[in-house]
Amino acid sequence: MLYIKGLQVHLNGRNVLDGIDLELQKGESLVILGESGVGKSVLLKSVLGIVPIVTGSIVINGVDVVTAEEEERAQALSSIGMLFQGCALFDSLPIWENVAFGLIYGKHMDISQAKEIALAKMSLVNLDSSVADLTTASLSGGMQKRVALARALALDPQIIFFDEPTTGLDPITSNVVNKLINSSVKERGIGAITITHDINCLRQIADSVAFLRRGKIIWRGTVCELDSVQDDYVYRFMHA
Repeated sequence: MLYIKGLQVHLNGRNVLDGIDLELQKGESLVILGESGVGKSVLLKSVLGIVPIVTGSIVINGVDVVTAEEEERAQALSSIGMLFQGCALFDSLPIWENVAFGLIYGKHMDISQAKEIALAKMSLVNLDSSVADLTTASLSGGMQKRVALARALALDPQIIFFDEPTTGLDPITSNVVNKLINSSVKERGIGAITITHDINCLRQIADSVAFLRRGKIIWRGTVCELDSVQDDYVYRFMHA
């Protein structure tokens, strides 16, 4: 579903990503680990075109979005949903309109139809319709995460990016969010890439793991292989 080859990204004169090669299969849940500031979020944002790249290929369902024409590129990118770190919800909009944002302002869907879809997606993440007209400020952190997940699901994406989905949440709420991620991915056959420092989250949602260090993927394997990993850095990270 997603194939990245030789990806390089420079920010503020620094080589943040230095020749990244990565693949994501249909129905696969991949978790990317690494120290803070190593470029994990930059990797996701570069795929989405938010951060410009220096060189490399980013192929989404057979379309290289680096070289594709604008219309084809936009179509390929529309197959990706994202739950941003910090949720990135709009304070001025009610909950349902946050969820329906891409439908209304991206696909120019009729508002009544977009709201109907938004309410359906909210129910998938255990959000009652009674909160639809509330503002984001009136919700807890865990509920805001669920709103952000509903928005990521609203366009029926084939791939979803999760950037620190459980950061700042208590263990019980984190488990709820992890279960929602699992059900979203497994029941729908969606490919997922998750950035997290939460080892419990990793063990609950991941099929495979990639470690990013100094701009490169230094290890890739399954969750089971983590327990017998020979790489010293990966071992220290997992047992810090």
